[in-house]
Amino acid sequence: MASSFDAVIVGGGHNGLVAAYYLARGGLRTLVVERRDIVGGACVTEEFAPGFRASPGAYVLSMLREPVWADLRLRERGLRIAQAGPSLNVYPDGQTFTLHGERHRTVEEIRSLSRADADAFVGYEERLTGIAQSLMPVFDWAPPNLRPRSAHDLRALARYGRLGFRHRSDMVDAAYLFTTSAKRYLDEHFENEMLKSALGWESISNTLAGPSTPGTAYTLLHEAASGGSGGGLGWGFVPGGMGVVTALMAEAAREAGAVIRTSAPVARIAVRGGRATGVVLEDGEEIGASRVLSNADPKRTFLSLVHESELPSDFVGAVRAYRCEGASLKLNLAVAELPRLRGSSGDGVQPYHRGLVQFTKPLADLDRDQEAARSGRPAEVAHAELCIPTAHDPSLAPEGKHVLTIGVRSQPFALHDAVWDDIKEQVADRVIAGLGESMPNLPGSVLHREILSPLDLERRLALTGGHHLHGDMSPDQLLFMRPVRGYANYRTPIDGLYLCGAGTHPGGGVTGANGRNCAREVLREVRKS
Repeated sequence: MASSFDAVIVGGGHNGLVAAYYLARGGLRTLVVERRDIVGGACVTEEFAPGFRASPGAYVLSMLREPVWADLRLRERGLRIAQAGPSLNVYPDGQTFTLHGERHRTVEEIRSLSRADADAFVGYEERLTGIAQSLMPVFDWAPPNLRPRSAHDLRALARYGRLGFRHRSDMVDAAYLFTTSAKRYLDEHFENEMLKSALGWESISNTLAGPSTPGTAYTLLHEAASGGSGGGLGWGFVPGGMGVVTALMAEAAREAGAVIRTSAPVARIAVRGGRATGVVLEDGEEIGASRVLSNADPKRTFLSLVHESELPSDFVGAVRAYRCEGASLKLNLAVAELPRLRGSSGDGVQPYHRGLVQFTKPLADLDRDQEAARSGRPAEVAHAELCIPTAHDPSLAPEGKHVLTIGVRSQPFALHDAVWDDIKEQVADRVIAGLGESMPNLPGSVLHREILSPLDLERRLALTGGHHLHGDMSPDQLLFMRPVRGYANYRTPIDGLYLCGAGTHPGGGVTGANGRNCAREVLREVRKS
């Protein structure tokens, strides 16, 4: 083999870069091989039209773990977050409802809809935020082995028993949130359908499940942790775009001693005698390594990069059954002017331009959209999320112009009787025209557009099924069951092969936790040997 390392990481997404930093800092000769000509995976900033830059994937930063901030010295390197504005919800009849960053303002907004709901909201959010904060330490722990084989396994299990729930009722509520539906949980607390959809639409993000699907209430907990409903830990936009995050992570990894190679697509992970021994690139180059970490999703790793004969048949069956079908289409628009809500007054950037605008509808309608999507039929009037990164950072577009990023839900990867390449222009036309009903100046201001169907996301970002999170984040695919039972601690059936991407605990989002946790497990194994 031409070269050999202590560790090779397949994929230069943010978790791969974080893992590379910790492994190199721990003294391992570490190489990252990235298929594209830039690092970052789904966390990048790219020019999609002359002078206009946006991300094809992640577009806001919310739950990047504090140890990653500190250890990689990201603040000192210049990473900043521009605090997001309020979240505006727009309904089919033209009504609007805003979730503010300040809780008292949200309560007053709710009061105009329902006095009872306004009275209930503070308790609802405090309970969710408390549970979320109690569970947050779990992000930084490897999932326990429920069949302990060592003192380390026993200690890991005991740590979960010491979670800092404030009240016994919080523990019961946490268990309930992992098993019930978003709709049922919200129905228990509120009466107004506008409020319930504003809080519950996230249950259909990056999944084909509907708000009434058991287990989707977990998304309410996830939103509370990220500050999505007016409390929580805060989130915002990165000046320069999300690619700044991974560029600085790569800088930290290189300074620690890691080597990063771009334009180096991996054809397969080399396995000999049941152990990973390196990788083979598409050009035939072999790179030896004592251990391999895959930042690719579980399906791509085990069904494409590793030959099925190297894996137990029951494990292969579990990976095949792992739910990883994306259901979102993304639009990046270059526009000549800021879109404005019908009837709004005032020039310049308004508060809603700085946050997220959700074009949504009642939960029952979202359920119907998702049901159609599960049968391969894209929703025609789908939930759409719009944000304007140039409201925070004008440098992402030519002077006076703007970038709009739009996520369209209920757009299944697998279509019933169509091909995405044939229909995506038509779908984009329909989405833009629909948004024009609420923002009349939007359709005529579009200068350029980038359409990323779920199929495009798979091709461009190597996301199986176009799934941004490397698989549904549902209770049966979380914690010690992510990606599959028995292999949730970043290890795999192949000795020396580890997973470090979003298909592991704690799941998707730009947290860095997956890469950090995996690197810690690898270093622990190295010290044992």
